[in-house]
Amino acid sequence: MRDSGVEWLGEVPEHWDVAKLSFRYDVQLGKMLDEKKISGNYLGAYLRNTDVQWNSINDENLPFMDFRPNERDRYSVKKGDLVVCEGGEIGRCAIWTKEDSCFYQKALHRLRPLNNAKDSTRFLFYVLFDSVHRERFISGAGKATIAHLPAEVFRQFRFSFPPYDEQVEISKFLDKQKVKFDLIESRAEQQILLLQERRTALISAAVTGKIDVRNWQTPDSMLSNNQTDKEVAA
Repeated sequence: MRDSGVEWLGEVPEHWDVAKLSFRYDVQLGKMLDEKKISGNYLGAYLRNTDVQWNSINDENLPFMDFRPNERDRYSVKKGDLVVCEGGEIGRCAIWTKEDSCFYQKALHRLRPLNNAKDSTRFLFYVLFDSVHRERFISGAGKATIAHLPAEVFRQFRFSFPPYDEQVEISKFLDKQKVKFDLIESRAEQQILLLQERRTALISAAVTGKIDVRNWQTPDSMLSNNQTDKEVAA
């Protein structure tokens, strides 16, 4: 391990690179929406900030605006590009996985590796996920979340970059772990829903007289547990 030179990052494996984002990725901000300039002659569907959630991108019922021939390459996202929120929840991102390209608005950054044999956008997705949840995009002594992340600022952020093979292996490992946690979360949500339904049914039965609770007493097991709790507290 060695010191990364980045305070929040700390130590990293000595064979990993630490570099500004701009040294590894092309970072482009989307096109500003100006409804007055929409002629209808060069219409294209575009992504908004709200269309990009963690690990998913909505591509249905998108709005349209003009993207002239000389703008189409600059403001388009292609398969494998990482799309990152410039405002709102700064850093929230997802990979564009469609074969067809799409356009994007100024509220989003498009990140594309300068060398596809050197960097994986899937790995960078996890890097940004970590950065957001570790409050990397926080500024000032008051710990206020910055309102926006301009491209020129974003390009200066420094991250660690393992060799490509390691990026792929790390991403695969995290993908597998994510599936496990998603399953646990889904099962927990189902249990919560069933318990809520059970509680509602029980209350309904009690207040409508379907069950008689007038002579109900606390079970001995509950009394025993309550007594134990009191003894521990004492």
